[in-house]
Amino acid sequence: MVISISTRFQATRILWSKISEANPSIASADALKSAKDIEKGFAEAASSEEHYNNLIAVFVPEFEPQDNANTATKDPAGGQLVPAHTSQRQQSEPAQEISGVTLGKFRNCIEHSIGGSSTIFRSTDPSTGEAVALKVTSNWAQPHDAHREARLLKRLGGDNSHILKLLEADTLNGEFILVLPYYPLTLADLIEKGQRPTSTSLPGIFRQVAAALVFVHANGVIHRDIKPGNILLESEEGPAYLCDFGTAWAVDDHHPDEKADSKVIEIGTTCYRPPETLFGYRAYRSEVDIWALGCVIAEAESGRPLFEAGDLGTDLTLILSIFQSLGTPNLETWPEAKNLPDFSKVVFNEFPARPWEELIPNASPVAVDLVRKMVTYSQQRRLSAEQILVHPYLT
Repeated sequence: MVISISTRFQATRILWSKISEANPSIASADALKSAKDIEKGFAEAASSEEHYNNLIAVFVPEFEPQDNANTATKDPAGGQLVPAHTSQRQQSEPAQEISGVTLGKFRNCIEHSIGGSSTIFRSTDPSTGEAVALKVTSNWAQPHDAHREARLLKRLGGDNSHILKLLEADTLNGEFILVLPYYPLTLADLIEKGQRPTSTSLPGIFRQVAAALVFVHANGVIHRDIKPGNILLESEEGPAYLCDFGTAWAVDDHHPDEKADSKVIEIGTTCYRPPETLFGYRAYRSEVDIWALGCVIAEAESGRPLFEAGDLGTDLTLILSIFQSLGTPNLETWPEAKNLPDFSKVVFNEFPARPWEELIPNASPVAVDLVRKMVTYSQQRRLSAEQILVHPYLT
């Protein structure tokens, strides 16, 4: 039986948390060591992955109150003794990251982020000493496809295209691993921390993203998940690189069930999803990326999402937010709506359009002009990536 690396990594985190909570006086490093030992024992004893997960779920560490600061207590694994006392400095320190995960030739791989179908680790290439990101994918369902992502990155990636390049790819214990350059920041990191790039650097960042989209679309590819988290930054000022082609669609590389006029509509991320997909339109084209990028530019300029999908990220909440912002559309303002399978199935209140200056507060007039030409109901009226690249906001 083989248990995936990402599953074992997450199990260790769960055990570490349980041990730390049950033994408040234990040092973080000791709790981590115990968690690793316990997880290893469970992995060896389990007869199936379900059995393994059950062992992790039902594990309850022992808790022994301390009579004095120097008393030793049992290791939660039931083995070696660990010191019970912890200095004031150790108690106040944040818990250290789990290290020691080995992925092939890459050692001491540390979790960087977790997605719906993959886990990103950061490590160092032993042959070059350069920092790398390892995208580990074990199970996925369409439209996610790690092998297609590797093919597209190999074909499109590079410094000149401002698309994340693929360094190498490998399969290890049933998991597909993409080795990629490591960048410390995303645009989402800066927006969420209130440290968004200055207005003077934003045009430069988005000029590079627009250049990436020009190249992507020229090669018959639709990214389908443009969002701040998929714009990598070398520093707060850039340069920027477009990443995560895990759900991309390519005219010459797509799932047999996803023909040009029957693509999946569950694309994008919450508030960046374009309205045509919300109403069931499957023959969409690259205009979905333009809508999403327009939403990203608006968010970066104002520091808040242009539209809201609610805590649960529901389609109806997002549709209502779009209508309340841009006004409820009709066949005059959105001629293509007659081709949307679900457009006539729901009746909405008639909301007036709000001024763009109100939707993107504090943005420059030229930034507002660009966004309103990208975030339009009519797909035909949205600017192309080439037109975005020569817009005054980016020049």
